[in-house]
Amino acid sequence: MRWIALPAGVVILLWTLLDVFRTLVMPRAARGRSRLSRFLFAPLWRPWRWIGVRRKTVQARERVLAGAAPFFFFALLVGWVSLALLGFALILWSPAFVDGLGRGGETFGDAVYVAGSSLFTLGFGGDVTGWTRAVVVIAGATGLGLFAVVIAYLPVLYQAFNRREVGVLLLDARAGSPPSGPELLHRMGSAGVASSLPELFAEWERWVADVLETHMSYPLLALFRSPHDETSWVTSLGSVLDAATLIITSVDDEPDERARLLYGTGVHAVEDLFYYFRLTERESLIQRDEFEDVLDDMKGDGFSVRPVDEAFARFTEKRAKYAPRLDAIAVMLAAPPGLWIGDRSFLGARTAH
Repeated sequence: MRWIALPAGVVILLWTLLDVFRTLVMPRAARGRSRLSRFLFAPLWRPWRWIGVRRKTVQARERVLAGAAPFFFFALLVGWVSLALLGFALILWSPAFVDGLGRGGETFGDAVYVAGSSLFTLGFGGDVTGWTRAVVVIAGATGLGLFAVVIAYLPVLYQAFNRREVGVLLLDARAGSPPSGPELLHRMGSAGVASSLPELFAEWERWVADVLETHMSYPLLALFRSPHDETSWVTSLGSVLDAATLIITSVDDEPDERARLLYGTGVHAVEDLFYYFRLTERESLIQRDEFEDVLDDMKGDGFSVRPVDEAFARFTEKRAKYAPRLDAIAVMLAAPPGLWIGDRSFLGARTAH
């Protein structure tokens, strides 16, 4: 039976190293059910979220939820190290290598001790002999490599987080906190700078593309929350998408091509993230009277708007391609709800325009 330890240890070790490679090194979304992050996500995030959303104040809720992503990252690190330790311990405990431990004992505890001493490069593993030395050296190299990859990964993670949050913060003055598409158009129109909307849409098209690339490569980024209350990358994305959709569907003039480009990029990003997290679409409907109020505001701000019936039908059709999926992402992350994004009935009072 002890011979099973060798193939079992090799399989565990190779699976662990492959998971580290796919999660931290490979620059694309790591899919598949048999991944450590998927095994840890539900047991860790769901109870954490359940506790966080039941805090009495927004500040208390955000403090609790903000700790989830860093804790999840360290849980991943502990999981990888533990599995690597178990893999090397099983290999050393197998009949092929146990005689070379040189400790006068053949217990599994001895194998764990030597594997841990080698993996953490402590050098207290005892007098190993024969081919067991090769396993010990490989364990030491694996430990150094694993921690080096993790240390190199952190700056990449936080640079992507910083780029994302700079865009979110810049939107705060233009679209409110929490942000909303109608508020963005209202502030830009009332300030007489509606002509700069194409430039804003072009900037946010690049922002959306950057978020899609980084969050698919490093999905843990999705859990990192904004350092400012009432803001979130999800609601920011939704607000700019809503603004672009309103321009495309409700403004009588020929819309700028950059609004269409932002809409296409945004729908693509929402779709990819939605399917990656394996969520279920939520019903996301805008009331007719609410939409009419928004059109009245746009008309007062100088926009030439289409008739209500035509605009509402076009807007509803276009928005249905991203809103139910974006709402699902917002609810999964317990993002602060905005005017038309997120579960406002559960997480807080509805934001008024």
